[in-house]
Amino acid sequence: MINGVRLKFTKLGKIRFTSHRDVARLFERALRKAAVDVAYTEGFSPRPKIAFGLALSTGHESLAEYLDVALARDDVDVTALPGRLSSALPAGIDVVAAAPVQPGDASLQEAVTSCTWRIEAVGIDVPTATRLVDAAEGHH
Repeated sequence: MINGVRLKFTKLGKIRFTSHRDVARLFERALRKAAVDVAYTEGFSPRPKIAFGLALSTGHESLAEYLDVALARDDVDVTALPGRLSSALPAGIDVVAAAPVQPGDASLQEAVTSCTWRIEAVGIDVPTATRLVDAAEGHH
């Protein structure tokens, strides 16, 4: 029995300027459009039960962002979700993988132990970039 699904998605190109909150809204809309049976919170204003990993800063691209979606039913075809959701999302956001989340699995906040950043310094040579990084770190 699965509790939900963990989605891996990319955020590339102009969509990188979309805020984390707006990306969450895009996924809520895509889940509705793709007719995924998402579990909802109870109360006056029910919201879909979705949880993101670390928030990506606005303006940055990513090859590996993660989102957990609680499901209302456990018979969802997880293997079909990347294609269904990618077609419902704007250009630049693509769901590249989906895996079932079992009861007792670690939350995204617990599961993410590291991240890797690649920074391009355009228009500057390596010695100058090294000197500037050293100065910023306090190495004179």
